[in-house]
Amino acid sequence: MASNLLQVWRNRTATDNPLQQAANSVALLVGSSQPFYPLGIVWIIGEPGWASSVAWATTPVFLAVPFVGHVSAVLGRLLLAFAGTLVTLLVVLRLGPGCWVEAYYVPVLLVAALLFRSGEGAPRALAFALPLGAFVIGRLGAGPDVADAGRLWLLHMGGALGLSVYVLFVYRQARRAAATLQASSDSAKQMDRNSSEPSRGDHG
Repeated sequence: MASNLLQVWRNRTATDNPLQQAANSVALLVGSSQPFYPLGIVWIIGEPGWASSVAWATTPVFLAVPFVGHVSAVLGRLLLAFAGTLVTLLVVLRLGPGCWVEAYYVPVLLVAALLFRSGEGAPRALAFALPLGAFVIGRLGAGPDVADAGRLWLLHMGGALGLSVYVLFVYRQARRAAATLQASSDSAKQMDRNSSEPSRGDHG
């Protein structure tokens, strides 16, 4: 049943834009893993970790990325950057910067750097500005750290593992999209060259 629902979701959100397709894959990965994220924090630091359950509120935002991207690819990728920024900021405000949650702004910066074309200067700048601005807000508005210092190392280790997965996944999806765009560009150039060549008939 889960595979059928996933197939329906993919059919409804299919796109010919490789960059948006990469954003869709990232959004699905994050959105599907979010229900487990606060539970892991609770297991590590105990009762105070339930403050991270605020992350659940952003799950629909991640899952909306493909649907928005189906209407506008630029807005879909911007929504992904916004969702990644929002969930990180909310958790920082609840748990404090000592949990190193701010490191999750890195995948958002990768989205800004890799999933926007060179001609999409304004959207790319906004995607960069979101995590940078949120970092400042988080530092100014975060409460005291709630993590137990005795197990903080375990929280950092788990966070580093999760961060590595997200960074690698964003990078691989971006590389795949770039390869697809390059292949399309090469094919278009070849077609232009073929169409511009004069036809050669037999002049006997």
